[in-house]
Amino acid sequence: MMPAQRKPRTRGWFGALVDITGMSAGVATFLIGLFVAYDVIARTLFRMTNSWTTEVTMYLMGYITFVGAAFALKEGSHVSVDLLVQKLRSGPRRMLFLLMEAVMLLIFALLAWLSFWFFMEAWESGEVSDTLLSVKLWIPYLFFFIGMVWLLLMLLVMIYQRWQGGADKEDAHG
Repeated sequence: MMPAQRKPRTRGWFGALVDITGMSAGVATFLIGLFVAYDVIARTLFRMTNSWTTEVTMYLMGYITFVGAAFALKEGSHVSVDLLVQKLRSGPRRMLFLLMEAVMLLIFALLAWLSFWFFMEAWESGEVSDTLLSVKLWIPYLFFFIGMVWLLLMLLVMIYQRWQGGADKEDAHG
């Protein structure tokens, strides 16, 4: 993982798309704030309960988490603890980063594969949430899948860029 001060150079159409998904996660965050404020005002001033706000904000939180993950990786915003890594010499550090990238690739690929099957199962069964809005569950599962594929692709682009920059640049991660 990369410290926040070192950002990868992802340019072109893919970088622009990742930026757009990051902005969409920001819009979703803003919407959550609006919906929660509306719910508080409606409950306090008008004694109205709006059960839909809880459900919608839950789905938006999932959207932010999964669709925003690639943007967070691109920006180096994921949490990383590198106290011991910084003490390593360049050779062992390179090997550790290589191992870390391999593990991340496996985990992200597994999550993309599993999320695809969650989506397909919900699509084929027509399953809906057991809440007031009765949302077709393939919709949130689709965003889970898109987010995991996006995260996997972002990692692949970052690895490719690091290897294009030269194998001796162990500093690419921070």
